[in-house]
Amino acid sequence: MPNKMKMKYKSLLLILFLGLSFYAQSYSQTGQKAGSSIFCRNKKEVRTLRVEKDSIGKCNAIYTKFGKDQSIGQTSSEASCLEIIRKVRVTLESADWKCRDVQESRVSNLIEM
Repeated sequence: MPNKMKMKYKSLLLILFLGLSFYAQSYSQTGQKAGSSIFCRNKKEVRTLRVEKDSIGKCNAIYTKFGKDQSIGQTSSEASCLEIIRKVRVTLESADWKCRDVQESRVSNLIEM
């Protein structure tokens, strides 16, 4: 390859790498996106954290404890909602809760015949 071509190729790779690094860093700061959930467990107790968006674009950070949903923050910024649930996750994990991201959930109903 001629030197000019090598330089363009290296520059393109560098730009691609930096772009992916920026995306990974911004995603890891929140660790979540709207519609996904965090599932936390400590022995037999379970807590969930999730972000929901309403029809007018506001997001709601929701914490589930003992099967009951509680709104722990509502804002027009999805990033702010994600930061709210991230902070709650950090608090739970510092109290020996084990948390994991859940990207998709499905509800199944079994019908007995």
